[in-house]
Amino acid sequence: MFQSRQLVNSVSRARLEKTVRALAEVPTRHTLSGAKGADVAAAWLERELKSYGGNLQVVQQRWVQAAGGRMTKAQELGNVLATLPGTDSPERVLVVSGHYDSRVTDVLDASSPAPGANDDASGVSVVLECARLMAGLKPRCTVVFAAVTGEEQSLLGSAQLAKSLKERGKSIIAMATYDIVGNSVSQEGKRDDKHIRVFSTSDELGELATQATRRKSLGTDGDSPARTLARAIADSARRQVKGISVTLTLRNDRYGRGGDHSAFLAAGFPASVRFTEPGEDWRHQHQDLRTEKGVTYGDLPEFVDYNYLARVAQVAVAWLSELAQAPSAPVRVTLKQDLSAQTTLQWAGVDGAASYDVLWRRTTEFDWSGSKSFSATQAVLPLSKDDYLFGVRAVATSGARGLPTVVGR
Repeated sequence: MFQSRQLVNSVSRARLEKTVRALAEVPTRHTLSGAKGADVAAAWLERELKSYGGNLQVVQQRWVQAAGGRMTKAQELGNVLATLPGTDSPERVLVVSGHYDSRVTDVLDASSPAPGANDDASGVSVVLECARLMAGLKPRCTVVFAAVTGEEQSLLGSAQLAKSLKERGKSIIAMATYDIVGNSVSQEGKRDDKHIRVFSTSDELGELATQATRRKSLGTDGDSPARTLARAIADSARRQVKGISVTLTLRNDRYGRGGDHSAFLAAGFPASVRFTEPGEDWRHQHQDLRTEKGVTYGDLPEFVDYNYLARVAQVAVAWLSELAQAPSAPVRVTLKQDLSAQTTLQWAGVDGAASYDVLWRRTTEFDWSGSKSFSATQAVLPLSKDDYLFGVRAVATSGARGLPTVVGR
């Protein structure tokens, strides 16, 4: 059995809280705070990641960001990256990120206290917990655990990371950012600690006209790389994590807002998604620390639900470690175009695959509703191709399931 389940059960609530509180203790992690704040946080993150040992390669990615936009001056910035090299296909990369910079009401205020506990020390804590638990693995593909900066100044750190990966010719098979994932009580007072939202876009990056015509003909408009990834994440969580489920949210981000996955989309990496808690409390986001009429404003550690955060981290460990240990997605998946009430599928064999799952759902459904395992590279199903959509994923001997290829994509 692949190692995801034992890793899921090893998630530490105490370590997640330690990370949140350690980052919140830095007076401000504003992108422009430099040696007085952001650099202090980056140094702590680097030390922490190095302490995990294993096969992690930890570095700070430094660059000088020019003045402009939300950058009132040129500033040296740094992402903190821990890389777990792939053994079979290192050019295939999984990226999981959170942003360690913080802010208050004025996005240009680089000196006021900005603890940034939920936005986004919570997401960074998830990234670090994944890195800690996976440090000893030898994954098939490369995994990058990223604590990025400059999110509040227009996604600067994630854009720099995406640019560097693209320049090195890496293939990003999945990217997810965890941003505002530690609060279980909405501003209206509704508690929901049983769900985590994953946002995914319908965008088809770099799609050719012939591909668009085929997509429209086959009805695979809901099968963008981001949404295919989101479904795979939800499936992995269902199989491995108790007490929380993934809510598939059909838009790129919250209304009128954005996150670090958008920088990867802009760089041409279409399988990029965002995680955010189900009900936000905006009194504890982007706020100066203050009390008004008995209400405390500010993003403080006491407003984080660490039990909920631990379940969110379990979801992250589940899907990330499973994909890291799974074979690649099948290629040349074809459907026999005969006039018949049954469906015949064929695909090319995948290195490291012991079997294949054929997935299906009705055209009226968004998530996969059925599956069947096959040892060969052909399947005949008693389902009408007129009424169903199909996908095929490779399964390792260990049981780790890879990303599916949707028929017609």
